[in-house]
Amino acid sequence: MKNIRYLLLVVSMLVFVSCETDTKNIGDSTDETSLKIHRFENIIFQTPLKNLQETLIEKQYDYRFLFNTNVESTQYFEEIKAFASDSTMQQVYQVVQKTYPSVSWLEVVLDKAMAEAERILPYSKPANFYTLMTGTFAYYDRVICTDSFMAINIDQYSIKNMKYFNGYFGLPMYIVNLLDSVYLPVDCMAAYAISKIPQGNNQQSMLDYMIFNGKVLYFLDKVFPKMDDCIKIRYSADQMKWAEENEGNIWGYFIQKQLLYENDYNKIRPFVNEAPSTSVFENSAPRLTDFIGWKIVKRYMDKKGGSMKELFNNTNSQQILTDSGYKPKRTK
Repeated sequence: MKNIRYLLLVVSMLVFVSCETDTKNIGDSTDETSLKIHRFENIIFQTPLKNLQETLIEKQYDYRFLFNTNVESTQYFEEIKAFASDSTMQQVYQVVQKTYPSVSWLEVVLDKAMAEAERILPYSKPANFYTLMTGTFAYYDRVICTDSFMAINIDQYSIKNMKYFNGYFGLPMYIVNLLDSVYLPVDCMAAYAISKIPQGNNQQSMLDYMIFNGKVLYFLDKVFPKMDDCIKIRYSADQMKWAEENEGNIWGYFIQKQLLYENDYNKIRPFVNEAPSTSVFENSAPRLTDFIGWKIVKRYMDKKGGSMKELFNNTNSQQILTDSGYKPKRTK
């Protein structure tokens, strides 16, 4: 199977117990919105092959941010043509169309969230929004956001309906469960926040990971004030309950094992990476750096106040921790 991931710039309920959410109630397609999501996958798979290059050239200005090469290039077009004519990708596209015949609900949700983001941050929203298919594993690039555009890998969010593709070419179920439409608005706005938060040096400590991701989650609190916390952090209800009940124990473990200032990624990977759970804790939640960082940033902002811009621009993780006074007690 051909894929075009490197030629481009790179809806169902969860099957396990989760926060109760219905994406149909998140946004009403009848609401007015100025935000428009352009569906690049429709151009690729609905245009007759004989007209495809002409159509791409004709529409290249509208989709220029997605191209990392000249669309008039013969080599480029042959790759696009191979992708569009691939039988597997054609089947995937049919699943995408069935799963997302319309994304008007997402336009409504993102329009409201972006309006709130503009209110609390002195930045303008991306001017262009797209969906596209890449035909390959792109979990960590499922939403790409820059100052100019946001691109959503819509095939990734259709995986739960691709039963005959074995979780879309072998993705584990704990990843498949997170590629649900209920997480689409969160992932989009998280990608927006990430694009606005200054990155630190290349050698990040676990505390740096905590505070960075805590900032993202705190931002989601503000743009989605009525959303359940477990959706924002992408936990099941059971995982969220475990994390809340074990907050002090998690923090105590980090302190005891002297992990806060550890910058050897191999040592902190179990607490940072996506996983079914955290290996050192039984029946636990994953990405515990996200959860603890969220708590620290919340505490910091409650105590110190300040704007979202000031929070984002503060790259001193130690100062944020110290000023937060965060010291949860062990529960057992």
